[in-house]
Amino acid sequence: MKRKLVQAGGSLAVTLPAEVVREFKLAKGAEVDVSIHPQPGAVTIRPGVRTFEDGKVTPRFKKIADAIADRYAEAFRELAK
Repeated sequence: MKRKLVQAGGSLAVTLPAEVVREFKLAKGAEVDVSIHPQPGAVTIRPGVRTFEDGKVTPRFKKIADAIADRYAEAFRELAK
């Protein structure tokens, strides 16, 4: 989807469509990760991963951490030797 850059103080900003904001449950002040991929010349904006909420690990972060642990379980076992 195409978006226009807008002036925000001394910077430029990209606005997100309402459906993207709803889908990712974003709100004013929410953190997002911005990645630059030099090879394809792409910029990616992803919702930031909240690790704790109300003093507990968030379900989303736990899912990500568990997936990483599962994916690299064999490597972790080898490193632990």
